[in-house]
Amino acid sequence: MKAVQYAAGFALVLAGAACGGGISVTSDWDPSFDFAQAETFVVLGETGGDDLPALQDARVKTALSKIMEAKGFREVTDTSMADVAVGYQFTSDQRSSFQTVNTGWSSYGYGGYGGWYRYGAYGPSMTTSRTTERRYEVGALMIAIFDTEARAMVYHSTGTKELSRDQLSPDEWQQRIDYAVEDIMIDFPPGS
Repeated sequence: MKAVQYAAGFALVLAGAACGGGISVTSDWDPSFDFAQAETFVVLGETGGDDLPALQDARVKTALSKIMEAKGFREVTDTSMADVAVGYQFTSDQRSSFQTVNTGWSSYGYGGYGGWYRYGAYGPSMTTSRTTERRYEVGALMIAIFDTEARAMVYHSTGTKELSRDQLSPDEWQQRIDYAVEDIMIDFPPGS
């Protein structure tokens, strides 16, 4: 069941990315690492989240390869041959928001209007309040870059967004994931 939730919810980052934004992105990096010297990369083989469906995992890895190549890096298959390694993690979290709406009317403030409501101007109010809860799921896709020589993280960027429950074709999934990864890695490499 958890895999189904991830599959349905993974449109996360993805739904907003295809629609021109909506992903909240935060990034950080090691300023002592010389990103200009890195030329090759490898995408780490570990899965990117508990129970993440293999199809989604493959799509994210494909998107990571595409964006790294578009940024001038060359993919290699052996970690020992790579300057940097790229990995990701996907998580989700249930959240709630509350909205309170007041309805009705109050007689206060109407006493001076042509004498109408004069009696009621200082009378009781007729209002009610209703609070509703909206439950939703927020997903986060964290992408990390590691210096393979030092075996240390040198860059990470996280995109968060409310998850979507859209039913998508495989091509639509890949397109949304590509857009999401591109948005999340917008400032990689730092200083470029």
